[in-house]
Parts: sequence; structure tokens; C-alpha cells
Amino acid sequence: MPKPNTHAKKTQIIEVLKQDYFPIIPQLQQNWSADQHEKNRLSRSLAAFAIANLADVTPAQAAHSIINGKNDNGIDAVYFDSSQKNLWLVQAKAGKAPDMGDNKKFCDGIRDLVDRRFDKFNDGLARLQQDVEDALDANGVKIVGCNIYLDENLSSHVITDLTQLETELNQFEPRFEWQDINIDITHSWLTAKQAIAPVDVVLTLENWHRLDRPRRAFYGLVKASELASLYQQHNKSLFEKNIRYYLGTEDVNLGIAETIKEQPSELFYLNNGLTITCSAISLPSGHNQDSTRFTLQGFSVVNGAQTVGAIASVYQASGSISADAKLLVTIIEVGTAVDSIGVKITKARNTQNAVRDVYFAALDSNQERLRQECMVSNIVYQYRPSADRDSQDGITIEQAAVALACFSGQTEIVVAAKREISQLYKLYYDRLFSNTLSGVTLCRYVRIFQYLDRIFANSETAETENRRKMFYRHGRFFILNILSRHCKLLLNKPEVDLSESDKTEFSRIGLELAELIYNITESQFASEHKGYLAIFKNSTDVTPLTSLVMQELARRDAQAENPNIPPV
Repeated sequence: MPKPNTHAKKTQIIEVLKQDYFPIIPQLQQNWSADQHEKNRLSRSLAAFAIANLADVTPAQAAHSIINGKNDNGIDAVYFDSSQKNLWLVQAKAGKAPDMGDNKKFCDGIRDLVDRRFDKFNDGLARLQQDVEDALDANGVKIVGCNIYLDENLSSHVITDLTQLETELNQFEPRFEWQDINIDITHSWLTAKQAIAPVDVVLTLENWHRLDRPRRAFYGLVKASELASLYQQHNKSLFEKNIRYYLGTEDVNLGIAETIKEQPSELFYLNNGLTITCSAISLPSGHNQDSTRFTLQGFSVVNGAQTVGAIASVYQASGSISADAKLLVTIIEVGTAVDSIGVKITKARNTQNAVRDVYFAALDSNQERLRQECMVSNIVYQYRPSADRDSQDGITIEQAAVALACFSGQTEIVVAAKREISQLYKLYYDRLFSNTLSGVTLCRYVRIFQYLDRIFANSETAETENRRKMFYRHGRFFILNILSRHCKLLLNKPEVDLSESDKTEFSRIGLELAELIYNITESQFASEHKGYLAIFKNSTDVTPLTSLVMQELARRDAQAENPNIPPV
């Protein structure tokens, strides 16, 4: 059975192939159906995509490597990377993994290429034949056969044949290897392009001291003006390991700005200072503790984003900051190894004051994965609170949490969302933002939530009777919960954007469910004169109500399949 994210990953890969490679890879002159042309074009584009990533070349250069077509002898792309001494040979399938027959053609084609039986190939290879001969003539060139496909794994029989080919070609010297490039690896190429590059900076510390054990750390004074310059240059990239970005004109930030403007020499005494983590810290030779220019790799302000932002706001407004404005900074070297020390430092330095639970989601590497996956579909997902929004079409973690709660199909989570949003982060964070959640699903759920929420808001406005108004105001989360249980296929299509037919279906189903739920709820609670706010934030009421609604939907589904079933 495919992993939950496989369909979503495939959707994103195909979107990128169509966007980046279809303009430079035209369809072949074959008498095929439109579906056949698209399938072939996707496979050729996938082969070019493989070459672009394996050899680090442009899409146009990669497209030139395509030989896929009649008489390609099982090889779809050929590229000689003379600088790295790799001869890349690719077979691409924009769908299931190659079967034994496909792979046999590929292996036989590699044998023919190595033995220079070029007459067995088409004109596409003739165009690249000199590159191939140069590769075969050069010393130390590695021939790499790559199967790339949009599935999870090769069969054991295919692996056996590739391993046999490797043994055969390496009989006298190690010159061949094969690579299995499944959908997870292919998709990782997409998300890697969305990763935020680490920031390297040079920062002057005055009157500094150091610790060497258990890890290197330095502390001293830094000028506020130098921090302002760094912010001008790198902006939010300075805070990538922080739990939040600069939040703008909050009271505490206004106070910092006022101190910098009116009492710059007091900043050191009135501010907690900054904590910075780095992967590596370098000092120049002949340094002294009065003043030293430190080179800091993998720089991140893990505590003090509001201070740096406030300093930058003063600089932007006035164009300068007094040299007397200085503050304490602690710089800790955490290395590049994947361990928990950086997270521990960030969390510890941010729990000495009251901090919202949602902020600590920024320490979850899963959130960065989701951000990268959303960016593949050109959607900005912001999981760190920030004073600015990069895109009107972007998604915040708060929006994502509510949408994921409503479509979780779990009554206690929907009730928690209605009762107090903060409970989603305290009690249900791991269930909502699981390792199996894809960026596509996150974006789609938010888009569906936003679309139906507008419809229910319009329904509330249109109603003239107050109790029905209150139902649409307070029952929206519950309606969406029922929809998620009843319409899983429509909800979980591996597509970010809602098609017009999707919108029509969601609108119809949403309003039909709302009417059904209203009638059942009224039959249960109207005599008690119980308000809808009280009903929908109470598990004692919502749990039996959910059962009643699902039973009625099951009865209607059964009656639709068999009209002879009498109505209740």
C-alpha cells in the first residue's frame, strides 16, 4: 500500500515537470492520444529533471540530454559530466517503477553503450555520441545507471538484474554503479530547493570573554548599530532557529525603541541581551578581548528577535543609531551535527518569560519540511509568528491548526478548537502536525476550510431567524467535522487548489449537511433552550450528536443504493 504522502508528492512533481520542462520538451511526432502524449512527455521531462539534479545543470542543458523515443534502446537520457567524471544514463517512468522487461531493455542498452554498439541507438544518441566516446576513453570515469520513477521502490527481480550488471561491468575495474531514484528522493530534490540557506556574518564583540567546556561560547558587548546593519542585509534570515520573527510594534518593542532613541547608553542595563547560536565560530589571528571581529557561520538569533527588530525599526526611521547603544550578546557554537542542543538552548532561553505554546512549533523540524513542501506549490506557509505576511495567499500555522482540527475526524479535537484554540497546541499538536502530513494536504485543507467558512458566514448573514444565525456562527467546525468523515475522497484529493467542480460539490454538500445537522440538533436540544455556543464546545453534547448525524447519513446512503429501504 502506498504511503499517505505518495499521491501528494507525485502531484507536486508533475506540476513542476509541466511548468519547468514542458516548455522546452515538445511532444513527439507520433499518432498518439492526448493522454499518451502527456505520459510520454512527463517521462522525458522526468529524465531531464534527473539529469538537472544529478549533474547540477540547467533544465535546458538537461533537456538536450534526452534521447527517449523510437529505438532509444531502453535509455532515456545521456549526459557526460566531464568535471565530476560521471557518465549519467537514465531510464525514467513518470508512474510505476520499471518492471523486469523495462529494466532488461535498460541493462541491455547500457551494455551496448559500453561496448560502443552505437548502431543500436537512434539519432538522439548520435547527437551525443562524441560525448559518450569521450567518457568511455577517459580514465576514472564512473558510468552511473539511474532508474527514476514516481513510485516507492523497485522490485527484488529488478534489483537482482541491476546488481548482476554491476558485477559484470566491474569485473576488471570499478567503473559502474546503479542508483534507485524513487519518489521520495525525487521529491526531496524539490524541497531542498526551498530550504533557507544558513547565514554567515561578521560581528564585532567588545570586552568579551569565553568558555571552552562543555562547548565553546563567547559573551560580550555588541553595538546596536551593527545589529541594525545585519538586519538590513539579512532580514528574517537572522532568526531561522528562533521560535518567532520580529512581531512589530508591540508594547515591549516600543519600549526598546524608545530606550535606543532617548537613552542609548542605558540599553545594556534595560535589555536582557541576545542569544546567538552558530555552527562554527572563527577569530582572527592576533585578536584581543577589547574588540574582535568574529566570523560566525550558521548564524541565528535564538532569543532576542524582538530586540533586533526594534533596533532595526529605529535605524529605518532615523537613519542612524548612537554608538553608545550597546547590549550583551552570548554566542554559542553548536556545530553542524543533527542533535538536540540547539533546540534545547532555544527552548531554555525562551521559557524564562511567558511564551505562547504555538511559538514552540518553530522548533519542530517537521514544520520546516511542511514549509518547503508548500513552497514547491508556490504557497508561503508561515509557522513562525511575524509582524508581516509574505503573501496574501499564504498560510499561517494558526490557520493550518484550525483546518486540520476540523478535518481530523476526531470529536475531542473539534471540540477543543471551538472551546479554546490554544488547546490544539497543548494537547493535540502531534496528532495534527504528524510526520505523515504532507504540504499538499495542509494547503488543501486550509483552502477548503476558507472556502466553506465563507459560505457558512454568508448563510449566517442571510438568515433572519436568530437561532439559525447562531447555528451557522457556532456550528461551522462541527459541520466540517462531519464533512471530513463523510467525504474523505473529495477532501483528500492530492491537489492544492480547488477546481470549480470541487467548489460546486463542497458548496452543495456543505449546505446539505448544515441543514441536516441543524434539524437533528434542534430535535435534541431545542426543548432545553440550550444555545449553540454551549452545545458545540461541550463533548458531552457533541459526541452523541455526532453519532446521530452519522447514523442518519449511513441510512440515507443505504437508501440511495437500495430505494426499496423504507424511510424512517
